[in-house]
Amino acid sequence: MFTALLIAVLIVAGATTVIGGGLVFAHQRRRALERGGEAKLLGSGDESGARSVERGPRDMRPGDVMQHAGRDWLVEGVLHYDEDGHRWVAGRLVDVNDVRWLVVGMDRTGAAGARMLQDDREIEVGGYPPDVLVVGDKRYPLERRGTATVKISGDAGAIPGTRDLAPESVLRCRWWRYQAAGPDTILVEQWGGDFRTLRGVAVPDGDLDLMPGS
Repeated sequence: MFTALLIAVLIVAGATTVIGGGLVFAHQRRRALERGGEAKLLGSGDESGARSVERGPRDMRPGDVMQHAGRDWLVEGVLHYDEDGHRWVAGRLVDVNDVRWLVVGMDRTGAAGARMLQDDREIEVGGYPPDVLVVGDKRYPLERRGTATVKISGDAGAIPGTRDLAPESVLRCRWWRYQAAGPDTILVEQWGGDFRTLRGVAVPDGDLDLMPGS
């Protein structure tokens, strides 16, 4: 009789331990989920696709917002230039009725080299651009020139000869860059038989902040 009673007590004690342990495990699992999920196994070190890559001004896309000098500019279109493997971009930035062009990465050496420019239709360039442009009391010597292929994404606005082109069309563009003393710069581009002239200033890289649109 005593032996049977002892066996019954041991069975009840074992069942209580199992149930209690199960309750503790369930409680710990719930706490882990509340803290952000169950523990994960260490991977091989390849986290591609696990995190979104942070983009900077050179990686701007249509729909992004560029912050500069206390203003928010919507990136409506981007020109992607390629000159023998050297690549840079020019984003069409819009703030209500104000339109600028942010050119990033045009320099082959040094920092990314950003320039905030806008159309200047008072500078007339015909035929072959000269070695020096004079605007007011400033002289802009020719610093560099070249030819690049260009692909357009988004709304690039009224660029000569591009109005009726299909999206992602690839074009040829000749360009001339002029630099005055200090940050003042002029960029002349030839699209087909038409020219456009952009004038503005160099912008320190730290003065630009990109807010990705997607």
